[in-house]
Amino acid sequence: MRDQRKIADEADVIICGYAIQRCDDGIRVVNNNETEGHVAVFKENGTLVETNMDDIETGIARDYMLSALKYMEEDYA
Repeated sequence: MRDQRKIADEADVIICGYAIQRCDDGIRVVNNNETEGHVAVFKENGTLVETNMDDIETGIARDYMLSALKYMEEDYA
């Protein structure tokens, strides 16, 4: 089982249990409500790179990621 606390602590933003964090491949979105490790990686424009989520959850994760981008900017005060 993955360490949900560590994932939450390392996240840049958390929205409704989805931990959103920049990574080498783009932006990783982890559904921290699921113990099975539902993860998606997106480019900043919302293009899906890879996932193990179903289509509905991928759409939800994408929407949360796009909403979180403004809070992930370095100049955000």
